[in-house]
Amino acid sequence: MIVTKPKTLSIEYNTKLPGFVNGNQRYIASLDGKIRTSAVSCPNCCSRHYVDNGYHAVEDSFVRDLGLNIKIAQFKCSKCSQFWSTERGLIDKVIEAEKGFIKSLMLGCVRNGLSLLKSCTLVQDNVGKTYSPQYLHELYTDAIDCIKIERAASASGVYYYDEQFLKENGKEFCRLTVRDQVTGNVLLDKMDVDASETAIKTALHEALDGLPVEAFTVDMAVKYPGIIAELYPHAVIQWCIFHLYKLVWKELTEAFGKNPPLQQLYNAYLLFNVFFDHTIELHKLKELLAQFQILRTGDPKTDQEIEKGLRKELRRFVKELKKQRRREGKNVPRRTLKQSMDIFATLKRQVALFPKKLQHRITLIDKNWDRFTLFQRDSRVQPTNNGMEQYFAATLAKTDKKDFRSAGAITRELRACQAEWNGQQLFSHTTLLEVFSMVGLLYLAFPAG
Repeated sequence: MIVTKPKTLSIEYNTKLPGFVNGNQRYIASLDGKIRTSAVSCPNCCSRHYVDNGYHAVEDSFVRDLGLNIKIAQFKCSKCSQFWSTERGLIDKVIEAEKGFIKSLMLGCVRNGLSLLKSCTLVQDNVGKTYSPQYLHELYTDAIDCIKIERAASASGVYYYDEQFLKENGKEFCRLTVRDQVTGNVLLDKMDVDASETAIKTALHEALDGLPVEAFTVDMAVKYPGIIAELYPHAVIQWCIFHLYKLVWKELTEAFGKNPPLQQLYNAYLLFNVFFDHTIELHKLKELLAQFQILRTGDPKTDQEIEKGLRKELRRFVKELKKQRRREGKNVPRRTLKQSMDIFATLKRQVALFPKKLQHRITLIDKNWDRFTLFQRDSRVQPTNNGMEQYFAATLAKTDKKDFRSAGAITRELRACQAEWNGQQLFSHTTLLEVFSMVGLLYLAFPAG
C-alpha cells in the first residue's frame, strides 16, 4: 500500500527551521496551517500506513491573539484503525514560553513588593495583552508552588531561632524560623497555629535532624532553655542581649514613666555598658547631669522643663551617633569577657544605688552569666538575634504581616522568602527575546488568519 502524502506542503525552508525541531522530532507545516511530524507512524502498531483524518485547531488564547490559525494533523492507521493526532510539543513549547515569561513578570512584581492587583495591571499594560486577574494569580501561585526547598546537607551547628506572628483574616498564626548563624542560610521558615512547646520542638527537629547542634541564640523566653535541653542536651544558649536591653527600658519606663530622669538613664546605660562599649553615651550623660546641677532652680516645674531639654539633647546625640556608625559601617564595639566581668563586678558592688527593678535585672544577669557571655567565648555565636530580625524585616514588612487572606498564601510566601534568602533562582529562565524568536518562527511557518 502506498503511503498517503500530505497535500500542499509549505516551502521547504519551513521544514528546516531550527525552531521546528523538538528533540529528535522534526515538524512540517502545510500552507493551510496544518502541522505534522515529518515521520508519521501509528502509536499503537508502529505502522507507517495511514490516511489523513482532518485536524483540530489550536485554541490557546496566545496563539489566537497572534492572529495565527494553527491546525494539528489527525490520522487513522490503515492497519489497525487507530486514530491519533500529531504530537504538539513544538506548539506547546511556545505557549509555555509565553506563560513562563508572564510568570516571571508576576513573580518579579509581587516579590518586589507590589500588590497582586498592581502586578496584574503592570503585566497587562506592558505586555499589551488582556489577562484576567484570576489567571495571573493562578500563574503566580503555580510558580510559587513549584519552588522546592532543598534540605541543607551540612550546617555550622550554631543557629538562630525566633518567631514572628502573622495574621490570616484577623486570626493569628506563628512563623517559626531557624537560621544558620555562620552560613546565613535559613534552614526552616514555616507556619504553625502557635508557638507552643510542641510546635517549637517539631520545628527544631524538622530543621536540624541529622545536622550538628552546638549552640543557639534565642530571646529571653523562659521556655527555650528547657526545650533545647530536652532535644539537645549538649547544646548551649546565648540569650539575646538586645532583648535584655528592651527589658531594661521597659522596667525603667514602668518605674519612672516615658521620660525617665537623667540619673536613671545613666543607670540604664551602665547596664548596657557591660557587654557593649557605651562609654561615649555615658560621658555625654555625665556632661548633661553636670549641666542640670548648674541649671536647676529648685522649682520642680522649672527643673522638669530643664531636664526635658537635656533629654532631647541626649536623644539627638544618640541618633547622630547611630548615623555616624552606619555611615562608617561600624557597630557598637563589643566588650571582651574580661572587660564585661570587671564592669559587672563593679555594678554588683553598687547594686544598692540602682532602682529595685534594675536591681532585680542585675541579679538575673548574674544568675545567667554564661547565657549572656557565650558570644565572648565562641566567636561563631552572635550576641543578639538581630540576624533573624534582619531576615524578618527583609522578607515581610510590618504591614504585610496582617495582609494574608488564607493559610495557603502564608505558606507560599514563607517558602518564597526562604528560597530567595538562600539564593535559589525563583524566576523563569524564559526571556522576552526567546518568546519573540519562537513567535517569529510561528509567523514564518503558519498563515495569519
